[in-house]
Amino acid sequence: MQQTHYNIRRPKAVTVVEMVVAMSIMAIVLVAVLPLFAGIRNNWDTRQANTEIVQNARVLADHLHRTLATATEIAHVSPSAQETGFIEFAGNDGVLYRYAVGQDGYVQFGPLGEPGDLAGPVSRFRLTCYDANDFTTPTVEASSIRFVAVETTFINDVPLGADKTFTTRVYVRAGTLEEEEEDDFSLGVALRQTVAWGGNNIVIDSYRSSRRPYNPMQSGAEAVVSVNAIGTNVIALWTSAVIRGDAYVGPGGNCDTGIVTWGASQITGQRASLLRPVEIPALSAPTGPPFNGPSEGPLEMWGQQSQTIDSDRHLDRIGLWGNSVLSIKGHVTLLIGQGVQTGTRAELRVLPNSSATLYVGGDVGVWGDSKLNGTNARPSQLRINMIGNARRFEMSSDAVVQAVLQNPQGSVAIWNRAEFFGKIKAGWLEGGGRIHVDLDCDF
Repeated sequence: MQQTHYNIRRPKAVTVVEMVVAMSIMAIVLVAVLPLFAGIRNNWDTRQANTEIVQNARVLADHLHRTLATATEIAHVSPSAQETGFIEFAGNDGVLYRYAVGQDGYVQFGPLGEPGDLAGPVSRFRLTCYDANDFTTPTVEASSIRFVAVETTFINDVPLGADKTFTTRVYVRAGTLEEEEEDDFSLGVALRQTVAWGGNNIVIDSYRSSRRPYNPMQSGAEAVVSVNAIGTNVIALWTSAVIRGDAYVGPGGNCDTGIVTWGASQITGQRASLLRPVEIPALSAPTGPPFNGPSEGPLEMWGQQSQTIDSDRHLDRIGLWGNSVLSIKGHVTLLIGQGVQTGTRAELRVLPNSSATLYVGGDVGVWGDSKLNGTNARPSQLRINMIGNARRFEMSSDAVVQAVLQNPQGSVAIWNRAEFFGKIKAGWLEGGGRIHVDLDCDF
């Protein structure tokens, strides 16, 4: 009888020596790799911390310029040698406010007795104050303070991170300005050359965004329109255009011949000449990455498209059309080499607790029902700086812009029912739209 044999291969066991060798190899690999992962993690943490510090610094600087710059009276301030200082002042609403460093290391702001964290943590919040005549010798005399330098060091709590120090300078128009030998007003629309402004239902008036959104039934009469030029008809109004405020021609100019109103147009305030020209300096593009590198190309949006920008960018141009929405999140600077155009119902939207600074090397056109920061009640959260010669900023139809605009070597034209909220510095102004000067923002 034939017998069949099956050859069954039994598995070999892992020996102790093999296990020790394998574990040793794994240990060596881990020892070599772990520092690499730790370095990557530390580098990431450092970059994140640096970004947060810069955003904190921007928030603090913007808050100081929007709030401290509009103080009506300085009450108390710490000596310049005090590392964690404070300043108390009366706001334009009559409430006494205070900036100081809290026990948690954060810069706090709010009415006396009701502080709230604003930015931080910080190891230094040093305020150095000066009067209007001496910017070299610090002072703590509250009634004479006109200029405040705020030096803030933000703590970087990442092991390999470094603390960063920022300095913000704020000009304060508080105290006894009527006693100073200088022009006593807050600039609203300042031009190098001329104003040619007219039409039906046309107005340049004022309001304060810190108190309430603009209301045409409660608009103010504190708008200031000035030109540095002298001569005949350098400020010309016609039809029923109204400046609800004051108008100034250049130093030494004759306001009787330099300012003319035809038809039913009028200027409700005084007509005078400046004591000195308004500074309208040329602007330059920002430096450093990403601005020194090549442009990313154009950003064009159509239809219902939406996009959010949350970091500094260098673009060829921006074109927004249809119902597209470009949102700005965080505190962002954009260098736009060739210009910005928006039309139909497109919108550049600055989100709450955010700000955008645009440096534009070409023309800006806002047409149709489009908006730049149109749904935000704070013009100071959008700053448009136009660089180069003969640039043109133009609005028409029902366009809305809320911004601080500077086009020192070019023109601003506003037509039809378009509305601009904020402040303007430019070469010259023309058209017949509506300008609402926000007294709470500054250049």
